[in-house]
Amino acid sequence: MSAEPNIMGLSQPESVSTDRAESSASWRAFMAAYLGWVFDYFEVYFLTIVIVPMAKEFGWTNGQISVILSTQLASLAVGGVLWGYLCDRFGRRWALQLCILQYCIGTLARAFTPNFEYMLFFTIFAGIGIGGEYGVGQTLVTETVSKERRGAWSSMLYSGIFVGIVLAAVAGGLVLPYAGWSWSLIISSAPIALVVLIRLNTPESSLWEQRKAAGQHLASGREFTKSSFLKPLLLCYLTATFQLFAYYGITTLMPTYLVNVAGFSLTKASWWIFFTGLAGLGGATIAALCIDRIGRRMTLSLAAVVGAVGGTLVFLLWSELTSLTGILAPFFLLYAGFGATASVFGSLFSEVFPVALRATGMSSALQLARGTTFAAPLLASALYPVIGYPPLIIGAVVLLLLLALIAWAFPETSGANVDY
Repeated sequence: MSAEPNIMGLSQPESVSTDRAESSASWRAFMAAYLGWVFDYFEVYFLTIVIVPMAKEFGWTNGQISVILSTQLASLAVGGVLWGYLCDRFGRRWALQLCILQYCIGTLARAFTPNFEYMLFFTIFAGIGIGGEYGVGQTLVTETVSKERRGAWSSMLYSGIFVGIVLAAVAGGLVLPYAGWSWSLIISSAPIALVVLIRLNTPESSLWEQRKAAGQHLASGREFTKSSFLKPLLLCYLTATFQLFAYYGITTLMPTYLVNVAGFSLTKASWWIFFTGLAGLGGATIAALCIDRIGRRMTLSLAAVVGAVGGTLVFLLWSELTSLTGILAPFFLLYAGFGATASVFGSLFSEVFPVALRATGMSSALQLARGTTFAAPLLASALYPVIGYPPLIIGAVVLLLLLALIAWAFPETSGANVDY
């Protein structure tokens, strides 16, 4: 076995050096994808908070607020398809850097919004960049991390959304009341520049590079019409839609509901979001510990059942909402279930598509599902003044139970080879 000198002047097996290099590459790829994903959801959730004082200043109606929030979700679908395809065509690292630049520019532009129309345009522009973030980053992680730990790394990658939610809650509770919405948006866009710098050292997927060298990195147009692509695309789309519709259906307008209906202060409403973010992070962490041991399908199904139990308890204890003391534990179960189920999507979705179609397939499925949920804020806005929020909670419970069942329609891909 060949050897090379280490920093102490001694020799070490080449395989050890290679393992260390692969581990370093995996870590750098993970951190680049993770930080971008954190700021993705920071942007999505900070908008649900910052839009409250913006709407007050500009005189926007609840309908206009819903249009902005729904348009953001719809633009994620466009970004998912667009950046997924570009990622498969031109490379994971390249797409990763450019999509974050796009939503960084869009976020900063929103700080100078003069009216509703400009806000809508900037939100669409930023949303397209946000839509590409996860699919591109997850594809890079899938093709960089060892198959024995791929599920855990993917679940921890998805957990970045809850870190983003927590940061959004902190910014909404501590920065927004003192700095105002414009300066808050400027400040919130600053850390994204650090991610761009970090990504300058991000490795490219060796699988994609090998395919490119062999001229096999591009799928023909026929590949996108075959059942081998369309079936997993539809399955992933339906799975994500069940989960995201349940999640957004009861969460997106909750800050507005807590302030305008329940009488919470903006700071108190922000801390409620902080709590749900911690619950989601806890659920995603537990899923990361289980997913490579009990499999993708079992983890997804059990997590959905936990979320459904939590949602049922929230419904039964809704009268405790104003004080929060008697309803925190059920809320924790519900949002831990949301966090755990969503964290399975990265490995589950990416492993059912081949290299040439991977980013396009998984990014399109997830972001089309997020785009479909543009209807969730609109539906919630129309229904809760009439029927209240508790029936919306029951709707989420039903969707979580459907999610627990559809998990078993997937093949079990734990430890599977993804070089195909």
